[in-house]
Amino acid sequence: MCMDSSMLYLPLFMQVDFVPKFSVRGIWQRWRESYPTDGTKMDNAITVFTGVPTMYARLIQGYEAMDPELKAASASAARCLRLMMSGSSALPLPVMQQWETITGHRLLERYGMTEFVMAISNPIRGKRKGGTVGKPFPRVQAKILLEDESSNDNTGVGELCIKSPSLFKEYWKLPEVTKQSFTDDGYFKTGDTVTVDEDGYYIILGRTNADIMKVGGYKLSALEIEAVLLEHSAISECCVLGLPDKDYGEVVCAIVVPEAEVKRRRDEELKPALNLQELSDWAKEKLAPYKIPTRLFLWESLPRNAMGKVNKKELKRKLADDPK
Repeated sequence: MCMDSSMLYLPLFMQVDFVPKFSVRGIWQRWRESYPTDGTKMDNAITVFTGVPTMYARLIQGYEAMDPELKAASASAARCLRLMMSGSSALPLPVMQQWETITGHRLLERYGMTEFVMAISNPIRGKRKGGTVGKPFPRVQAKILLEDESSNDNTGVGELCIKSPSLFKEYWKLPEVTKQSFTDDGYFKTGDTVTVDEDGYYIILGRTNADIMKVGGYKLSALEIEAVLLEHSAISECCVLGLPDKDYGEVVCAIVVPEAEVKRRRDEELKPALNLQELSDWAKEKLAPYKIPTRLFLWESLPRNAMGKVNKKELKRKLADDPK
């Protein structure tokens, strides 16, 4: 019987390989040690890896900085793992595609919360669709509280609600919060805005209170716009959010971390790594006019928590108070 050895950077609930902290160099090295270039396999080789999207983006950056020989050894080792998964937040399609090109792994993306553990997943064997979290597990019921009552569960956009055998009973000593978190028929309201594609795969559009922007009558997904912006050669990381505007309600704002080499080259030319006009011209072919950012900030890094997530609500408050 073969036992998996997993490197896990999410809440721990299984046998894992403990690492003091997330380290791009350390992870690539651990994989190369597990699967040397001579074709052997170490007794304690890592076979399963789980991370959040930010970690995969960092691993890609680390890989691209390697010399050709180290790249070859690293990619070869990564291909030997049995399974790689992504969780905690929506995985941008460009990151998934880059990772598959490097390692041969099409990341397994799933959807879960503390309140019900795991409820929706792409298949272990079968079609894993980029930009989606898959379909509900057996015995899990999912429905969408629609924003537009003329739509239906198969085409509409709204809040994802879950009923599952693993669903929690209540928040400890918080009866009112518990009551507000459930529908009358017992579904838990996740706070995530979703839609479903033609194959029944769920697409996470973002947290309703942080990732959904109301711009001139349109409801826009920040995650959708972020995924497109990450295709730009000058952008290493980005965060999209809505900032208050007296005419449109909100305007689309992009906070961008420039790609290091592009920034270095443009600095030598005494130019910013990217300006708003350049971004707008590029985005015209990829985004509807009302989705194109009208404000742009270039930052050295994005403030992230231990799970690699950006606190957009806090950022919105800071930028609204001090747009500089």
